[in-house]
Amino acid sequence: MARVSELFVRALRQAGVRHVFGIPSIHNIGLYDALREEPAIRHILCRQEAAATHMADGYARAGKGVGVIISSTGPGACYMAPALVEAWGSSSPVLAVTTNIAVDQIGRGTGTLHELKDQDHIFKSITKQRFCLRTPNDVPATVPPAIATACSGRPGPVYLEVPADLWDRKVSEAHEELAAPDPVSDCAPWPGDLEQAVQLLGEAAYPAILAGTGAVRAGLAEEIRSLAEALQAPVFTNAEGKGLLPEDHELSCGNAARRGVVREMLQSATIVLALGTRLRAADYQRRGVSLPRLIHVDSDDIWINRNYPAELRLSGDVRAIARRLRERIRDQAPRAGKGSWPLAVLQENRSKERAAAFRDGPEIEYLDTLRRVIPREGSLVADNTMLGYWAEYFYPSFRPGGLITAKGSSIIGFSFPAALGLKIACPERPVVALIGDGGFLYCSQELATCRRHGLGFPVVVVNDGAYGMIDLLQRQIYGRGDFQTDLVNPDLPALAAAYGVAAERVKTPRGLEQALGEALASREMRIIELRASFGNNPFVRY
Repeated sequence: MARVSELFVRALRQAGVRHVFGIPSIHNIGLYDALREEPAIRHILCRQEAAATHMADGYARAGKGVGVIISSTGPGACYMAPALVEAWGSSSPVLAVTTNIAVDQIGRGTGTLHELKDQDHIFKSITKQRFCLRTPNDVPATVPPAIATACSGRPGPVYLEVPADLWDRKVSEAHEELAAPDPVSDCAPWPGDLEQAVQLLGEAAYPAILAGTGAVRAGLAEEIRSLAEALQAPVFTNAEGKGLLPEDHELSCGNAARRGVVREMLQSATIVLALGTRLRAADYQRRGVSLPRLIHVDSDDIWINRNYPAELRLSGDVRAIARRLRERIRDQAPRAGKGSWPLAVLQENRSKERAAAFRDGPEIEYLDTLRRVIPREGSLVADNTMLGYWAEYFYPSFRPGGLITAKGSSIIGFSFPAALGLKIACPERPVVALIGDGGFLYCSQELATCRRHGLGFPVVVVNDGAYGMIDLLQRQIYGRGDFQTDLVNPDLPALAAAYGVAAERVKTPRGLEQALGEALASREMRIIELRASFGNNPFVRY
């Protein structure tokens, strides 16, 4: 008979899991004993559970399956919570595997080591579902469905708890069979009228497409391109969706939240097809975005009509809906008298607007530098830092995941560990992390993880010696800044050297270009400290 730990690992392997991120503890060493014997699964030893969860999140955003984080009971589990909030907000399929105290101690309140009252309830509002084993025979009924739930419908994090004393218990032979789970669908059937959607789009003088995070997770890039070209409709996205249509395509308009020319284009539309987007207030309403007549296509009805009223809604399998829309629209003959977007004029105006932003400050020049050096197929993983905010609007992305952002919860300290997870999932993809000095010190210890596992990619740390955005907001809102925002930082090259990682300090776009090019060519771990200060708030003007 197999132990729980052995069957658990077998279930991970059969689900296609090839990497897990975690930290061994007294409560999960039984699982680690089984992982030792499974060569098909590579364990990435991390230094802190929140960072490990960001790694699993970055891994999951590569589109290669669930990202798995292993933590421990009580404090270890709780360290995952902030990073799971980000994964939850970004619809990232993360499996949070953790432990609990012994089965017969749960709920007794005896003060046993790491005991928490209703530990799983902590994760109720930040995961799709919670699965808690309570007997050795629960593995087949919990582990495969937990993985399927994370990846199905609208993807998202799932909580999976195993009491510490179960790992070495035997599973009865009758329960050792791991049948492939049926796909979990949290998508309702299509309650809307697809033919009516086709008619509305075909008749619209100026149709537009607005795609979001859900479109990225569903892999809708080809469908969006075909729909856009068939309708001659410009494509707008949120920050995470940039690159669904390459941003050098004539129909690509970038981030819908951006004011100026982009906003004017969106507001000129006569109908918008919102595809694979929740239309969250944080992405759109907060930035003052208004929408015309709306066809809203999403995985479920939860977000439809919440922030923007939809004239027509279609919910369910967004990929199937998008493909059917594409087929029906391509079959239609163009309607006589249909309007035509003045694309050349609009793109020229965008270029002029960008040139003006270039003259107003150094931000665009640094983003242009990053874009020149990072290959077209590469990914920039940006933290919530000043230059990262500018990247949401002005860094051109040429592929889905060309810009990866922490906009699920706007957390800091995300981009370095997330880039690490992405690099493990896609070792041949050029990956660059962009992070501020404040955010980097949330996770700098993971340089040890990179060294241990032979990972190499550049991390650009923008060091302005402050929580720069907060200082800027203090000045803009209250007329005075510099209160509890200045930072005492270590010597970053010396810190990197202590981990055996090469580092370089640069102060100009030219210096960044040279250092970043050399770092990418070396395929080694590099810290590039960019000594620069960015004092313009992109959200005020744009």
